[in-house]
This record gives sequence, C-alpha cells and structure tokens, in this order.
Amino acid sequence: MVHPFLTDKMSKVSKLVKSSDGCEIFAEGAGNLEGSNHYLGSWFRFIYSRFQQSFSKTISLLSKVYLVRYDMRSHGRSARPVDQSDYSSPNFAADFTAVAEGFNRKKPYVLGWSLGGKSVERLQRMSAPTVPQAMYRASSTFPRSLTSERIMMDLGKQCLKDLHPRLLSQDVADALKARIDFVDSTINDCNASNWDDRLLWVGAFSHLNANDVLNAMSRQQDPEPLFAAGRQGLRLLHVYGDADQQLDNVVAEAQVSQHFINKRVVVIKGGGHALFYEFQGQVVEEVLAFVTQ
Repeated sequence: MVHPFLTDKMSKVSKLVKSSDGCEIFAEGAGNLEGSNHYLGSWFRFIYSRFQQSFSKTISLLSKVYLVRYDMRSHGRSARPVDQSDYSSPNFAADFTAVAEGFNRKKPYVLGWSLGGKSVERLQRMSAPTVPQAMYRASSTFPRSLTSERIMMDLGKQCLKDLHPRLLSQDVADALKARIDFVDSTINDCNASNWDDRLLWVGAFSHLNANDVLNAMSRQQDPEPLFAAGRQGLRLLHVYGDADQQLDNVVAEAQVSQHFINKRVVVIKGGGHALFYEFQGQVVEEVLAFVTQ
C-alpha cells in the first residue's frame, strides 16, 4: 500500500510477524528504503496513533530514514499473552528480531518513548546482525532497576504514582477516569488545544484491560548490559521536556551521565511527556542529526 504523500521509494508496508514463541507482532514500515534504519517502539496503544500522525507526516524524516514501528506484545494489533512469564526480556528481544528480519533491517537505530524505552535494555542481549548500533529515547524512562515498580519509585512524579493503582482497578468507572487522567497528564494543556486528539488517545488507551497494563508495568529487566555498552561508547540521544508531568527526567539524566560516555542530552523548555507531539519539529531535527551523524 502506497501512502498518498510517499514516493515509490517511500512505500508503506503493514504486516504481522511471528516471534520465537509464536506471538504475532504487528508492525509497519515507511520511508526511504535506502536510508538509515530507524525503529519506533511503543508503550500503551494510544501512542501508535500519535506516532503515526506525527512522524508519518514528516517528509523531512521519511525522505532520509526508513521507519519501522510495531505494537509490543499485549498492545494494539499484536497478540496478548495472558501469563506474565510471556513478558520476559528475551521474548521482547525476540519480538524485535522478528520485526527486524521481517523488514530486512540490519543494525537499526532505536527510538523508545516512555516505558517503550525499556526495549533498549532488552536489545543489548541480541546478537548480530540485528543488534542495534545506536539508541536514543524521547521523553522516556531510563532503566536502572529490575522492575518497573522501582523505576516508578525513582522517576515517577506523584501524578503517575497516584494513577498506577487506578489503572489496574476493577472499578470500571474509576479505571476509565484514570485513563482519561493519564492522557491529560501526557500532553500539557491537552483540553485547551487538542480535544480531538484527547478523545483519540483515551479511546485507544481504553483498549487495554487491567491485565494488559499489569503485564506492561511488571516485566523484569536487567539494565547492566545496557550500562556496560554505554560505558564502552554506545551512542545515546536523550530528549525530554522540562514540564513533563509524569516523570522526573532529571533523575534519568543523572543515570545517563553516569553510564554513557557518548551521549547527547536535549532538554526542551515547556515540553511535556509526549514531547514528540508537542515539539515535533525539534524532535525530528534532533533525531535526524543523530542518525545521520
């Protein structure tokens, strides 16, 4: 399928790929097939809607790189295993490998947003030829412990800590309200200027049930291989907004400084959690500079 604004070399492809344990992963690719590899990971379902709208409309990006984004397991159109044991780091790394091989991508760059940034840690356990050659994250959490709960203790602001139990609530009314509150805290001044997008994000987030959220928030990780790669020179771009309502990115920046010798940290004044949405032009500029360096 060719998107209206894409040239012949920038065709859009959608497909389901099968991971090593049989889990089907939905992925899409678009952009310059001869450009740099560039991967978009995701977190809760609604961010795909915004990534698709934001990045797919940025000709300056698609003309230079080939973008592949995919729904992580339990998200969007990918399969939803029930057991938490299915959400191990090796399984997530295998999902990425399946996507990379499905699109014939080698040595890709990785972009993770929010908890999608945790995919970076897992990918350090992969082997050539699909292991990423460089990584960066926009408005993302930075892995420093074995569980997401600990990360939330370190990085999460009170807003996010209060939302956590409500997102898992069996009270239907409060669970829905929690999803609305979550979206409202993701985009600054969301109600004032982004009403249509707010409805889109809330509707997409409501697609996830409590078990999906629990699996997303409780998966195990070990960041030491990533830290070791950082100390050995793995490049990292860390972009965040200083008005993020959910995360204390100063803590993340401190971790980046400790473990990455080859890094670029960009703080966008007034930027919220969904930085790629609020400051699309600036984020794209930083991404292009990083992958074409």
